[in-house]
Amino acid sequence: MSAPLTTAASAAAFSAPGDDLWIVLPHLGPGGAQKVAVLAAGHFAACGLRVRLITLLPDQPAVLEPPPGVEHIDLGPLVASDRQRLGPEVDVSDRSPLAIAGRVAALWIGRIRRRLSPLGLRLLLGLQLPLWPPATGWRGGLQRLLLRLTRNVAGPQGARLRQLVQRQRPQRLLALLSRTNMLSALAVWDLPIHLVVSERNDPRLQHLPFPWNRLRPLLYGRADVVTANTSGVLAVLRQFPQPFRRLDLLANPLPQSHRPGERLPLAERAREFLTVCRLVPQKGVDVLLEAFAQLPLPIRQTWRLRIVGDGPERASLERQAGQLGIAAQVSFEGFCSDPPRFFRQAPIFVLPSRFEGMPNALLEAMGFGLASVVTDASPGPLELVEPGVTGLVVRTGDAAALAAALQQLVEDPDLQRRCGAAAAALLRRHDWPVLEPVWRDLLNLA
Repeated sequence: MSAPLTTAASAAAFSAPGDDLWIVLPHLGPGGAQKVAVLAAGHFAACGLRVRLITLLPDQPAVLEPPPGVEHIDLGPLVASDRQRLGPEVDVSDRSPLAIAGRVAALWIGRIRRRLSPLGLRLLLGLQLPLWPPATGWRGGLQRLLLRLTRNVAGPQGARLRQLVQRQRPQRLLALLSRTNMLSALAVWDLPIHLVVSERNDPRLQHLPFPWNRLRPLLYGRADVVTANTSGVLAVLRQFPQPFRRLDLLANPLPQSHRPGERLPLAERAREFLTVCRLVPQKGVDVLLEAFAQLPLPIRQTWRLRIVGDGPERASLERQAGQLGIAAQVSFEGFCSDPPRFFRQAPIFVLPSRFEGMPNALLEAMGFGLASVVTDASPGPLELVEPGVTGLVVRTGDAAALAAALQQLVEDPDLQRRCGAAAAALLRRHDWPVLEPVWRDLLNLA
């Protein structure tokens, strides 16, 4: 994997200003948004555009490689360095009493500012004052104060991104995921840069720490286009108190490599239930383990549960499998950069999430023609899975209902086959040739 640019010097030296497109996201680790970012970057770079991937979080190992022709600028090391400092960077070589007093004062000013900014934000947010468009007079003064306080709480990620944007001035910026969307809006706020933000989860269910939930509608006002990857999330965004300049659907593309190809006939596939996800509470893998344990013994003895992905919940999920007595039938595969090898051989995909946007793993599974079982937690999966047609839908958090759906598919191979075939046909609308005109229009590349 090629090393990303990480230092201030290399970032300053990077390329010429005026790149066609930057795609900004937290990191290049596991995740559906990360896959979409890499896929889009590679596609538009192959079309001859100058594309850069910008990541913000420190201590996040990259598992996805930037595509050919796409440079990756990782601001994470600079952000980590900034976080280690308690106050503004100062020259410590001068040990005179006056210099030492100045450094102590700067340290305490920094601490006071960090503590007062949230308090000031609470007061100003209570006024329900829009941040965009810029106003004049006393309203404009309050807007500027609110913006300054917001930049204070945005921390090193926001500051470093703002510096890079000011230096390089890309023509367009696509941001992915809620907090990155807001940091990107702050970065381009007063600059002539076409900004597209992509909301990928239901804002009603995704609870961000203060002040980000409150700031989301205000900062999204700067975006030229606010997008969602499902119609359900789009409907939620339409209910925000302030209308956005443009609100539109930006669907996830499906890589051509994720087509069924030489997929095994149903009778030759492994007897296994497959889930591909990060191992975090949102994904509901604990409910899936409970459901598998409730299946009739003959099914548990002849079928396996394969869990592809990693995350902070892995150890507790492995313990749960042991406590349920199903550890021998459950495979924890960890992160895999080549999920198609699992999709090619599995007959049934399971998405037991507590909330979702439009999960890439579901798109990939359906593209490979797997029958899918999903929960009714969020509208995204329900836009793809029609009960009895392209898969089955169960109540969120209901292990018994999930077990019943899995049993139904096991005992009805013809239903498996019909749902898988219908799913593969439906997913053709997510091919790049279909979606590219929409992406170009929203990114102002048409």
